[in-house]
Order: sequence, then C-alpha cells, then structure tokens
Amino acid sequence: MNIAICDDSTKDVELICALLQEHFDKNGFIGELHTFSSGEALVKAFAAQPFDVVFLDIYMEGMNGMKTAERLRELNPSFSLVFITTSKDHALDSFSLGTSSYVVKPIKREDIDRAFFKCRDVFLKNGRFIEVMSDRMKRRIPLHKILFMEVYGKEVLVHTSTETIKTSTPLDELEKMTTASFLRCHRSYMVNLRYVEAIQLDDFRLRNGSLVPLRQRGRSELRDAYADFVSDRLFEVSL
Repeated sequence: MNIAICDDSTKDVELICALLQEHFDKNGFIGELHTFSSGEALVKAFAAQPFDVVFLDIYMEGMNGMKTAERLRELNPSFSLVFITTSKDHALDSFSLGTSSYVVKPIKREDIDRAFFKCRDVFLKNGRFIEVMSDRMKRRIPLHKILFMEVYGKEVLVHTSTETIKTSTPLDELEKMTTASFLRCHRSYMVNLRYVEAIQLDDFRLRNGSLVPLRQRGRSELRDAYADFVSDRLFEVSL
C-alpha cells in the first residue's frame, strides 16, 4: 500500500509517519510512506503514480487541501482520503470529495489508527486491480469496479461503475490481469460475471442495463461457465 502524507508542518508530517509506522509494526502491515510539504508537489507525484491512501492537511500555503483533493480526484478517483485539519468547518464540502475520515489536530495516535483502519479495510475489500495507461497517465482500476471491457478500434474501453476509461493496452493483456469472475465471452468483449443479471439468447444483460454480446461459437460453454459461477456464489453465501 502506497501512502502519501501532505502537510506544510514538518512536525506534523513526522508525527503522522511515526504513528503509521508504529501501526504497521504492531499489526504486521506493509506500507510505503511518501511525504510532501505542498499540494502542488503532491499533485505532480500523484499524476505519475497514484497513491492508495492520502493524508492531506486542509490549511496549507499555496494550493490548499480542498483544491488539492479536487485535483487528485480528477486524476484518479480510486483512493482513500483522510483530511488533517484544525477544525471540521469543511466537513460538508469534503463529503463530495469522498473523504474516508478526519483527523483533527493536535494529532493523536488513536485518531490515526482509526482513520487508517478504515482505509485499510477499503484497500483489502477492493483487492486486486489492473494498471493501464490512459491519456498518458497510469491508471489503477480496482477489478471489483469493472463491469465489462470492449475493444473499440485500436483501443479498449474499460467500463466501470463510475466511468469509462480508454486504454491502448490490448484486451488479451488485460485478460491476464483479471480473476475468475471475468469471462472472455467474445473476441472483443470481457464481462465481470458479478454484474450479470441474466444471460439471454445473444448477450449478457448487466444490472445497469448494458448488453454484452456472446460469441457465436461456444455459447453453450459460456452458459455453463455462467451457471457454474452462479452456483459457486450461492454456495459461498450458504456457508
């Protein structure tokens, strides 16, 4: 897990790093800490390599925390955000930025632990992801958010629950990064079976209404694969 700490107070940055490292050592968790003293520096680094968790001070010189968070969400919406602040005056505004937690100064160990536990749970729940290049930026897309992927000309469109991402990474390569819940149902399509509502004569119907076509040959195998997936899911629920 890659974690960024951004605060123009060197003392607070050092304290957060120390408390997080203590948390890692105590709970056997592995994480990389990256520190920044300005929103501008964080945005530049984030554009090159998104972080999984960002601890961000709201009141900073130059680009403040709210503006920095907006820029980060534009670059990549899939990360946990923890605001570091002297008050909760911006609580309502920060809600739209998908804030995971608040840590109010003076910083306390229990507040850092509580905030990180929330972020860690999200990270573990999201599990695996694929990394693709999109608009000359590296994007990390959690597998659980992907509905389906389709070849579109020389690109692949990755349809997620919140957006559609274009990438030049071939579908054959993306298939190697996926898990058992993904099915190559067509030369140009791959579907996440977790989002399938029903299998029809010519396509899968997803819960959001999207239709993903089935290849002409081997449709019985596709139907069997879907039936096996549903059966396994029902078994998991019954345990």
